[in-house]
Amino acid sequence: METDYAIPERSGETLLVPPPERLPSLLTVYDPGAGGAVFGVPLRDFRRRTRERVAGLVGAPDADRPLVLMGHQPIFFHPGVWIKYFLLTKLWGINGAAGIHCVVDSDATGAISAVIPTGDHGLRRATRTLVPIADDVPLESAAVPPADAWDAFAAAVRGDLEALRMPALLDRFAAFAAAEPAVRRSAATLAAYLDGLRRAYEARAGAPRYLDVSVSTLASTPEFQAFALHLLQDPRGLLDVYNGCLDDYRRAHRVRSAANPFPNLVEAGDRTETPFWILHGGRRTNLYASREGHRLILGSAERPLTVVPAGPGGVEALAGSGVALRPKALTLTLFTRLCVGDFFIHGVGGGRYDRVTGPLAQRLFGTAPAPYGVATATLHLPFGGDRHPAQERHTLERRLMDLRHNPDRHLAAAGEAERRLVDEKWRLIREVEAMRPGRERRAATHRIREVNALLAQTLAPEIARIEAQLAALSGQPAAEEATGFRGYPFFLFDPNEVAALVPDLGRC
Repeated sequence: METDYAIPERSGETLLVPPPERLPSLLTVYDPGAGGAVFGVPLRDFRRRTRERVAGLVGAPDADRPLVLMGHQPIFFHPGVWIKYFLLTKLWGINGAAGIHCVVDSDATGAISAVIPTGDHGLRRATRTLVPIADDVPLESAAVPPADAWDAFAAAVRGDLEALRMPALLDRFAAFAAAEPAVRRSAATLAAYLDGLRRAYEARAGAPRYLDVSVSTLASTPEFQAFALHLLQDPRGLLDVYNGCLDDYRRAHRVRSAANPFPNLVEAGDRTETPFWILHGGRRTNLYASREGHRLILGSAERPLTVVPAGPGGVEALAGSGVALRPKALTLTLFTRLCVGDFFIHGVGGGRYDRVTGPLAQRLFGTAPAPYGVATATLHLPFGGDRHPAQERHTLERRLMDLRHNPDRHLAAAGEAERRLVDEKWRLIREVEAMRPGRERRAATHRIREVNALLAQTLAPEIARIEAQLAALSGQPAAEEATGFRGYPFFLFDPNEVAALVPDLGRC
């Protein structure tokens, strides 16, 4: 049975799937089996070659040990994301495993900002931007922000935190900011700069025990380019398989949105959209491809950008073409789970969409990819002790709904009249389940609502009390949104406290 991957509601709660005690047993070297191939090279051999390449890039001791992978954009994410990094560290060495963090510098995130709590004009949230970036510029193409941009960002954050009068948050930000000069000197791109800031702060909980590789570096290897071009040999066939797996997912999970988990690929004239980006001149766009005989034409929806030979000869031509291919989310995990890693750590969003990856791998390569798990947490900042109005509101709203729609559950001492109504309600419910849609069913459903309303009259004092509590919470919406917000940046949290949310897996 599939897990729903529900985000924890209470501060300090975690979601680890599979549970920690099962993780060590999953850290084994994955074997893709004898089926599948990339340009005629058996997948098992192609995978060995790719692992050796990646081990050389990251400085791993060898490629024969289990490799645990995870990836994320190097932005000011919340501590629920940060927990994945501490999990990766704690998995190092179990069954000889090594951890690799894929820095997703191929994403175009827009402005690099953080939501900061402030006490200016009452408790509320403020967004502070470090650097604006155009929506089509990936982090790998963006420069390290000027020193004055950092100074302005840091001053704004400090001002917000000073207004809160919470010295612990100021101390945490000061510790985070202390590494900025050294990180600035060593970083070549915005992605490396942001990743370096986080890693330096993370080290306050002990040196991170994992290796880094950027997605741009991974995607520049001959192995990834061969993998991508292999999939692109038949652009229309790839579209059919990809869209078919997405459609199957939506049907199985009763998803109505055509954008969930990703939109279907489309065609533009004689060009077919693919699950890749194409990077040209420091900007990225959706990759469209077409096949003409022994040539692959690669470009945007509007125009071609390069032509490479079909088949394995296209790999060398692509490397010298002046354009670069980058994976989208699904193709990144497809590549890493089939060709590199033995276990992949996702957050909730990745765990949900990666349910598509297994069927996609089966249809494209005839095998299931390496397994994955999900890790996240919810942490709130300590405003006014342990009280969190947003959480209180959610609990009260659920109770109010239950009192109105299931009043029979809450009748402490039902009299004869109430017992007759309860019996009538459940008799009608059983009858409705057997009825065909129509007038009779609508009448029965209407009567069930009437019965609930009559029963709820007995609970009127409790309903009024909850409505009054909700009204009181609604009187301070900005403060409520600030206290219960889950998305504050990791640098406002103590790395030791976040690390402690992950158990010592070596003892599980």
